[in-house]
Amino acid sequence: MLDLIVGKVGPVFLTILCGFLLIYFKVISREGIPFLAKIAMNAFIPAMLFQTLSKSDISAHFDLRLWGSYYTGILLNFALVFFVARAWLKAKTDEAAITAMGGVFSNIVLLGIPLVQAVYGEEGLVPLLIVLSIHPLTLMGLTILIVEGTRSGDGHWLPKVLRSVVRVVKNPIIIAIVLGVLASLSGLRMPEMVDGTLERFKTAGPTIALLLVGAGLYGQSVRGNLSASLLCTVAKMFVQPLLVFSVGHFIFDLPPLWLTIVTLVAALPSGANVAILAGSYNICIDRSSTTILITTIVSILTLPLLVLYAGPH
Repeated sequence: MLDLIVGKVGPVFLTILCGFLLIYFKVISREGIPFLAKIAMNAFIPAMLFQTLSKSDISAHFDLRLWGSYYTGILLNFALVFFVARAWLKAKTDEAAITAMGGVFSNIVLLGIPLVQAVYGEEGLVPLLIVLSIHPLTLMGLTILIVEGTRSGDGHWLPKVLRSVVRVVKNPIIIAIVLGVLASLSGLRMPEMVDGTLERFKTAGPTIALLLVGAGLYGQSVRGNLSASLLCTVAKMFVQPLLVFSVGHFIFDLPPLWLTIVTLVAALPSGANVAILAGSYNICIDRSSTTILITTIVSILTLPLLVLYAGPH
């Protein structure tokens, strides 16, 4: 079992460390991180997602129980963090919504995909991508709806929400997932030259994603409301995986591999979209960044232990 950690999980976190060291030793400048992120999020990772899905038998893998298990647990956790933030931290409604998003939104693209691919291969990647297909739209849409609702004194909040939803739908990653599913269902196959190009992108995507996770940790510090960040950390790293596992196991009776994947995704650290949304509304910016930092550090211990407990499939 330790071979699983050393051989498959170990390289994932070692690559994250390399990203940190590349910035620390100034091999890459901090100004270069947005450029790498843009390439990864707009080219390498979408290409990888499209190729993986287009070559998979989606009709055989798609099961609403995946969405039911994951999003039931996630929404329960969102409500829990939201109401605790309101009652305990005395947060305003919009602040509680951003705080709750920090406690539920997983870093699936940059960390989840490389980790699942390394440990469980293509078989594990397909259910993860099914979960990811509505991940930003569901959680960001809910948060935006609450925040805009608190600011709509003139009653014109719906157009703002719709514009935000359109921006999410136009994301290259979401487009790649939709096109990959359509290609799979239609039996479309790419020409050999195109397929070979996508294969090279597929190899580069997870590596750059992990380097970006490590690079993003450099220079970060604990700031803002630490109590809120700790609340999000406990909810994100411990409560949420337990909720998703319980729903998936006891209510939806997921197969072992699927149950492992949704639990692992639920246990991922908070994703960058939390800080992006906080920045766009100028709400809880410091605590959101701190939540991402703390949950990512905690995940270095918790994710290998979770993989070790679940074992290979």
